[in-house]
Amino acid sequence: MFLRRLLLSVLFCTCVSPVHAQAPDGPETLTVITHNVWFGFTKKGEPRHGEWLRWMAAQAPDVVSLQELNGYTAERLASDARAWGHAHSVLLKQDGFPTGITSRYPISDVRILRDGFHHGLLRCRIQGLWFYVIHFHPSNFERRIAEAKLLAADVASLPEADPRILLAGDFNGFSPADRSHYDSDARLVPFFQQLDARNPGAKNLNNGRMDYGGIEAILQQGYVDVLAASRWSSETFAGSFPTPLVSDEDHGTDRRLDYLFASANLAGSVESPVILRDSVTARLSDHYPVRAVVRLQPAQAASVFEGAPQLLSETGAGEGPAWHPQLGLLTSGEGNINLRDRSGTVSVYVAEAGSNGLLVDREGRIVVCEPVRRRVSRRTIDGKTTVLAETFGGKKFNQPNDVAVDSKNRLYFTDPRYGSREGMELLDESGRPIEGVYRIDPDGRVVRIIAHEVDRPNGIAISADDRFLFVADNNNNDVGGARKLWRFHLQPDGQPDLATQTLIHDWKTTRGPDGMKFDVEGRLYVAAGLNQPNLPAETAEQPTAGVYVFSPEGRLQEFVRIPRDETTNCGFGGDDGRTLFVTSGGSLWSLRTRVAGRLLISPAR
Repeated sequence: MFLRRLLLSVLFCTCVSPVHAQAPDGPETLTVITHNVWFGFTKKGEPRHGEWLRWMAAQAPDVVSLQELNGYTAERLASDARAWGHAHSVLLKQDGFPTGITSRYPISDVRILRDGFHHGLLRCRIQGLWFYVIHFHPSNFERRIAEAKLLAADVASLPEADPRILLAGDFNGFSPADRSHYDSDARLVPFFQQLDARNPGAKNLNNGRMDYGGIEAILQQGYVDVLAASRWSSETFAGSFPTPLVSDEDHGTDRRLDYLFASANLAGSVESPVILRDSVTARLSDHYPVRAVVRLQPAQAASVFEGAPQLLSETGAGEGPAWHPQLGLLTSGEGNINLRDRSGTVSVYVAEAGSNGLLVDREGRIVVCEPVRRRVSRRTIDGKTTVLAETFGGKKFNQPNDVAVDSKNRLYFTDPRYGSREGMELLDESGRPIEGVYRIDPDGRVVRIIAHEVDRPNGIAISADDRFLFVADNNNNDVGGARKLWRFHLQPDGQPDLATQTLIHDWKTTRGPDGMKFDVEGRLYVAAGLNQPNLPAETAEQPTAGVYVFSPEGRLQEFVRIPRDETTNCGFGGDDGRTLFVTSGGSLWSLRTRVAGRLLISPAR
């Protein structure tokens, strides 16, 4: 069972049955988001609504299921949908608490049901899948069970013998998969007791206990809770409600109300379901959005690798592989910058460098992140060193980790603090420690571009067109720390649009992402993972150490395992630029690739 979950959440290699295959010109996948947007933005409307539009556009979804579209008209929903590239939309109603759906592709077979439903039920068909937009009764478990039965009756009326169905929305109910969390929350039952006492028609509790009947009624119909099915045993509970946006109101404690349920014949094609909890979504609504990818066709891409990883050396390569056309391969290891020349001879290039991430710029100079000296420097091959950044606001940096450059020669570097945060110099106005991301402009000006949006920034990369900034978030010191890959839209002035923060991949409780590089076709190669557990902070229920390849659209395309623990970084090189060098646990590996890496200067002499 766990291996199946690993494939769902990490390798993404399931596909649909040939019986339901789409036309060759149809999409391979559908990215689906469901979100309860809280009173149709009539409360705390701006800048919330504007930020939500920008955020949704950055996610590039194919189908969006929405709840609580209070005050919306069909025209307003269509206008919002156009903001994220959707030409098709349906609104359930214009009174009360409407639901709606938007799509990149045509919507057909629309049916609106209101009788027996507290908010109503919206059903439609998109790309051969049946979608139900759900918003069940908010305070009565008996009504939720009844609504589930009405849902089953409509499904029975569908003109297919074996329909593929996705239920998406706010079910306002509790899953038996989350029972242990709710049992451990001593505040939850008293909270619902107060609600039931205030409202004679409310039945949040069943004889004084949490009730799971509404969700059990869905499960009994054969649907799969895709979030629960992909959950690792080591994961801590994460709910979808309430967010900090409503911290000034009493909405109780963390619980999961928003779901994606797939019919049994579709569940195996649902990839990477996730509750999108981050600093941006925390202020968009009182509910966090939920996202998943539904695969409609088998993946067509051939492997980007030619052969298996080859071990080059056992030691001396802890981090920072960077190819220099005159020198060869530079790595950080054992406190030094080490050099492996074209013949394979290894030597110490800079002793006691205290380095981590390395970058060879367009002039052949070596940019060095120095966590030991807490600075970023640049070195010419004749040994001249220039300090580029050592302080910000008069305070020393934490541990500069990795560096990237855009087309305007602006440098971007990450500044995490691994280990204890005690005694950190870089603090915000409230005294909160800052593990930030910074930009060094060609004139020497240093700008902090990310403060708290990333928990512990590590690897960093910028797309060739300067449109996107990718940041690895790898807090492997703390239980429950982020292990995620983020993408931000990068504006022409070099500032990321923080409202566009997008989760590309979540490594959950294992070792998270580290260094990363692009190839010339726009794929992103990310070093990440762990083969043996490093408890309590990092698990390894299955080996995850290796290189993860993401398509230009941000989908996980391929994973190749490195049989050595703690895969830390990667970089392209060789005379043709088609060798990917990988550092893992101090060892150095190579992988041949079908296409060349994106290097700043020609890799040949």
